[in-house]
Amino acid sequence: MSTQLPANGALPGQAATGPSAATDAQTSAASIGEQVNPNGDAIRKEWDSEKQIVSSLWKLQELETKIHQLRSLLPDRLLAPITPIVNPRKAGSQRAIPKNPQLLFEALAQSARDGVAEVEEFKSMWQSSELKAVWGWMDEKLKESNGRYPQPTGMWERDYDVILRDLENEERQKEEQRRKDEEEQERLKALSAEGGWRGVVESFQKRQLSGLRLLVNKNEAMFTVHLGSAGMTFEVQEVVSPEDSGALEWQVEPQPQPWKAPSKLETAICSNLNRRPRKWDLAYLLEMIYSYSDIRRTPCKKCQKMTDNSAQLPVIRRPTTVESDGKKSISWEAYHSGCA
Repeated sequence: MSTQLPANGALPGQAATGPSAATDAQTSAASIGEQVNPNGDAIRKEWDSEKQIVSSLWKLQELETKIHQLRSLLPDRLLAPITPIVNPRKAGSQRAIPKNPQLLFEALAQSARDGVAEVEEFKSMWQSSELKAVWGWMDEKLKESNGRYPQPTGMWERDYDVILRDLENEERQKEEQRRKDEEEQERLKALSAEGGWRGVVESFQKRQLSGLRLLVNKNEAMFTVHLGSAGMTFEVQEVVSPEDSGALEWQVEPQPQPWKAPSKLETAICSNLNRRPRKWDLAYLLEMIYSYSDIRRTPCKKCQKMTDNSAQLPVIRRPTTVESDGKKSISWEAYHSGCA
C-alpha cells in the first residue's frame, strides 16, 4: 500500500475550516526539520517503513482534530458557565443559572483550568519528539522537490488509525507465528535429545545445586523435587495437555502427605508453576521450581517486602534474561500476586 503525506506539509482538513492549521504546520516543518533530522540518509532509512508513515499520518489526523476542538474553546466552551445568564434562550444551553456569585466564580475558574489544560495538551503533542520527526521528514521532502508537492483534496481520504491497527495486528500475528514455529522446533529438539526426559533430570541433578534433591520414578514419567531450604516437596508428572489435544506437558502438584494437607503456600506455588509458558519444556520447569528454594528470603521485586497485606510470600516468578561474559542465562524475579 502506498501512502503520501499531504501537500506542502499541511494538515489536511475540510475547506470550511480555513488554512491556518496548514500554514502553522508548514512553518513548523521548516523551522524544526533541520534540528531534528540533520542527516538526510538517516531520515530516508527511518521513513522506509509503511507503518512509520501510517503512524505519522494518524498523528497528524489526531492533531487536526484537536485544532478543531480548540476553535470552539473561546468563547463558547470557556465562557459556558455564564451562557444561561447572558443568553438563556440559546439553543443547546442546558446549564442551570448559578445560585450565587461564588458558584459562578468556581464554575468559571474550573472552565479556565480545563481550557488551559486543553491548550497545554495540544502544545505538548505539537512539540513532541514524534511530531518533530514528522515535521523534519516533511521538510526534507519539500527540499527534495524544491517546494513542489502533489496537492491534496482538502479532506482526509482514509482513517489512518484504522490502517495502523490493521498493520499492528498483522505484525503481531506474524510475530506470534514466528514464536510458535521456534517453540515447535525447540520442542522437537527436546523430544529427540539423547536420554529423553530422564536425561534432562539427570543433567539437572549433576549440577549439585544446594538444597535440591530429585527422585525419579522407575516405572512412570514422574519424579519428585525436594527443596530442602524451603521445606517443600513437589511431584512432577507428564500428562496429556487439556489445551493442546494429544500434546504432552509437565504438571506439578504438592507431594501428598498422609498426616497433613498441602499448605496454602505450596498450593499457590503449584498454581503458578502450572500457568507457566513452555509447559513441554522440562529444563525450563526445573529451573523455575528451583527458583522457589529461597522463597522465604527473597522479597517482592516491586514493593521490596517479604509479605503482602494478606501475609503471603511472593509466589509469582517471572523470568528475565541475564548476560554475563557473553553467555545468556535465566534469572527469576519474585512478585506478590497483587504486585505482578
